[in-house]
Amino acid sequence: MTALVRPVLPSDQRAVGDIAYATGLFGDSARIFFPAPALFRALWVAAYFRGAGFAGFVAEVDAQVVGYILGAPDGGLYRAGLRRAVPDVLAALPARGVLACLPYLGRAAVWHAPHADPARFPAHLHLNLLPDARGYRLGERLLRAHLDTLAGAGVPGVQLSTTSENEAALGLYRKLGFQVIHARATRMWRPWLGRETTQLVLGLDLRGWLEDPSGPA
Repeated sequence: MTALVRPVLPSDQRAVGDIAYATGLFGDSARIFFPAPALFRALWVAAYFRGAGFAGFVAEVDAQVVGYILGAPDGGLYRAGLRRAVPDVLAALPARGVLACLPYLGRAAVWHAPHADPARFPAHLHLNLLPDARGYRLGERLLRAHLDTLAGAGVPGVQLSTTSENEAALGLYRKLGFQVIHARATRMWRPWLGRETTQLVLGLDLRGWLEDPSGPA
């Protein structure tokens, strides 16, 4: 097996979108709650390829993209990317299947995640790996590459949103020093999980990150 982590390229957009969809439900496929893959890719990925992305990386195994990390260094850049991605979203609207996505979209509007202080944690990130690619420390390599780049650019902190269902990722984030900033019960995923879960917002102060080039042990 030949594995590497490299900067994301414009040509990676489809592969990254496919991974986002394949892992959209806490590591499982998003199809159960969002049966419109092209629209999902446009909503979740396109903004990062339309000017919002910074410090993005992909993981490859035997020349196949199997994971990624994407993010934006501040909210303003991300919002600008979202505006530029509107044509992608409109082009991805399916002739059928949109109605089946409405329960998720409606619940996401009601049960939206909180955010950390944007002055302290202006950047955000998303990290996903295909199930078969887990266990090779590719997630850690992606995360370290992303954090090194953010810190080198002077970004003071980064935040992310996840849930208590995402146990493997939470272990990685804690290993690299992320702390829970907000935690609250949410009914967001009850139709698909059959229970409430806990929405988590994690943050990492990047000041001083590069004093130890490897980051926290």
